[in-house]
Amino acid sequence: MSFSDLDPVEEYLGKPVTAMTDQELVSYIKVYARAVHDIDLPVQGTPERSVMAGLKRTYGPANAGKLVKWACRESIGATEPVGYFDFSKGRKWWTDRAWTALQQHIRRESAVKNTTSQAEVGWGTLKHA
Repeated sequence: MSFSDLDPVEEYLGKPVTAMTDQELVSYIKVYARAVHDIDLPVQGTPERSVMAGLKRTYGPANAGKLVKWACRESIGATEPVGYFDFSKGRKWWTDRAWTALQQHIRRESAVKNTTSQAEVGWGTLKHA
């Protein structure tokens, strides 16, 4: 599945992470932790939404959603899920690392997709001598 495809949590919430509100991003993390790690993350409300609002201010709304999705996706197989406060200003170093990894993944995925598209339309067809 491509990173740009809707994952099961996005389908459950009814929209892509790139279009989610602060509250919906909090819900995305909560649902993901429950579905993948079987952990119920408590939500107080205002602090978690504030962290998501700050993430959107720093990276832009669409990129903030992508970051949340990427971090949750990368937590599969990890010993603990991603939490709301992993995206706080005090952990910006962590968020920047995730942002770098996400950009690299998107570039690789795009390169593979472009190569596949070119091959499908006959670009670079080998001719036998």
